[in-house]
Amino acid sequence: MVSLAGTSMGTIRNSERTRRRVLDAATLEFSERGFDGARLSEIARRARVSKQLIHHHFRSKDALFNAVHDIKFRPEVEWDEPLPENPSRLFAERFRMRARDLAYIRFLTWEAAGRRKNSIPGEEARRRRIAQYGAGLRLMQAEGKLPREMDYRMIQLAILSLATYPMAFQQITRLVTGRASTDPAFQRDWLAFLDKLGVRLFAVPPPGKGRTRSAQRA
Repeated sequence: MVSLAGTSMGTIRNSERTRRRVLDAATLEFSERGFDGARLSEIARRARVSKQLIHHHFRSKDALFNAVHDIKFRPEVEWDEPLPENPSRLFAERFRMRARDLAYIRFLTWEAAGRRKNSIPGEEARRRRIAQYGAGLRLMQAEGKLPREMDYRMIQLAILSLATYPMAFQQITRLVTGRASTDPAFQRDWLAFLDKLGVRLFAVPPPGKGRTRSAQRA
């Protein structure tokens, strides 16, 4: 005779497994087709469940999209992101971290292209991460490691752009370089370029030396 407690626990485990399958399937569907192009029927087919069961767990397509970001992607991108000690590594380090999350980059690209609403999945948490990174850049400016005359928000946007663009717009990368952005050789070359760019822009001056002649006069 099966106890009610055992039946309850089995039901909970089955429900959790079903929820995970739906999230896995939705992750693939949204990353490949975006919000507008994704179909609940295709997600149901991938997950081997009914559309009714998806609605039971997530209520709507919007809720499922938000859950994919908050549950499937956020744990992967919310690693501790300490800024490199040497500011010349800012561009390269960010690209190195982003290059291993191609699915998330695709998700963000589709999110930007297809979402017509003002709401952003996980907006509050994403704002906090962005603000935390920006605070680190301002601290580097205060320590003389980054130019104070540059808006730290523009520095941050430049870092994000250079780290993400080649992976987000793979067709442009191939047209310009003749190589895929996922090609390890391309990624090594891009990292090397970003290192050189960082040195040109943000090289830390030797102790007692100004960054520029105008800085020395000041």
